[in-house]
Amino acid sequence: MLIRFTVENFLSFKDEVEFSMVPGRTRKHKDHIYVDDRRKDIRLLKAGVVYGPNAAGKSNLIKAMDFAQDLVVEGRRANQSISAIPFLFDSSTEAKPSKFLFEIKTGRKVYAYKFEVDSKQVHFESLTEIRSSSEKTIFERVTDSEGQTQVTHGSPLVVPENEDMFLEFTARGTRSNQLYLTETIERNIRYFEDVYDWFRKTLVLVYPDSMVDADFGPRYFNNEDNFQQRYRDLIQLYDLDIEDIDLRPLEADAEQFFSDHDKSNISQMISELSEDPEVKAILYNPRLKLFVTVDRLTQYKAYQFITIHYIRHEDRRVRLELSLESDGTIRLFELTPALIRLLSSREEIVFVVDELDRSLHAQMTRNILDIFLSNSVGKPSQLIVTTHESGVLNLDLLRRDEIWFIEKDRYAASQVYSLEEFAPRYDVDIQRGYLNGRYGAIPILPSYNILEWAK
Repeated sequence: MLIRFTVENFLSFKDEVEFSMVPGRTRKHKDHIYVDDRRKDIRLLKAGVVYGPNAAGKSNLIKAMDFAQDLVVEGRRANQSISAIPFLFDSSTEAKPSKFLFEIKTGRKVYAYKFEVDSKQVHFESLTEIRSSSEKTIFERVTDSEGQTQVTHGSPLVVPENEDMFLEFTARGTRSNQLYLTETIERNIRYFEDVYDWFRKTLVLVYPDSMVDADFGPRYFNNEDNFQQRYRDLIQLYDLDIEDIDLRPLEADAEQFFSDHDKSNISQMISELSEDPEVKAILYNPRLKLFVTVDRLTQYKAYQFITIHYIRHEDRRVRLELSLESDGTIRLFELTPALIRLLSSREEIVFVVDELDRSLHAQMTRNILDIFLSNSVGKPSQLIVTTHESGVLNLDLLRRDEIWFIEKDRYAASQVYSLEEFAPRYDVDIQRGYLNGRYGAIPILPSYNILEWAK
């Protein structure tokens, strides 16, 4: 889970800004806080909503996470530049490195992972384990002006005698443009694998128009019927005038719908499936509006989503391909796999969705947040979204510390701050009128009963 993220001198962020999932003093919506069965475990918020006008820096916050994730997971080839873009509206920051810090919880451990980079090299990198009463440095890496890397390992790392020289060799052989964390994984050193896997598996970034990788959808389901039923359950809460859905099998070779990069991710995903022959991974291709199943034998099968509408005055049903539905309906169908994954398992997962409200009615944006918060209580999942839809500014839906704002100062630098800093009274209507139906034109939504399969 994400505890805290800070970024400095990257894109529109000049000075260090912090986004935190640590609860404040707010007492309302206590079920929005996750804590495991340990008494002294850290308490973390389940949701975070980043609000602000266009061009304020909301997407840049996600891009900063994306840059860091890509650098960790994909690494850099020899002589390849690092695509770090510093704050360019101040001459004093152009030549300085960009700085990133992730505080994360994975399993029962808490880490702080930090690095500083420019377009040429990694200047600094450190991994620290945060314990209840102390902090222990696991490793610290410094690269000098000549590109020479020096790594110092701390006391929590216990290395067998026959492996300490290999670890030292790896440290010395880490290129100036490569993170040491990434280098150890590429050399099959597993001491820091849980941190690397947090970036590779737990953190999932979703952009409005990007092709979503294999990790976006649910990892696996027992069969297509199981997946389809969960979709039905959620669609009943969307108020879309859709009576039912169907999966139409296609004869086409589904493997052709994915790039070699996608197939590499899919292969990794398949290796993690259970040995049950009925279990399949289910993926989504948003460009073609197709769902694809893959089994342990890497057999692909494509399905087209069909929506079924009941025409009441003619007492008949009409079947439509998903591509014929409205942009808003298609957007909901694209987001639903993420929502199913957030609700249907107890895996640690952090979904970060940029522009959740794209093509959606204001009430529907609120609807998705409400479904997640109502049905994921006690699960180590987090949903972080950006939006400029003011309809989510409601203390009946969110805690003060779950609402964040981004705006630019007079120097065009993005600033990030929480509503918790203002501590408004609970009886203050943060966003008046529209959500209360004063002007009509809002969908009538059902109550948010706990979904049976999300328990």
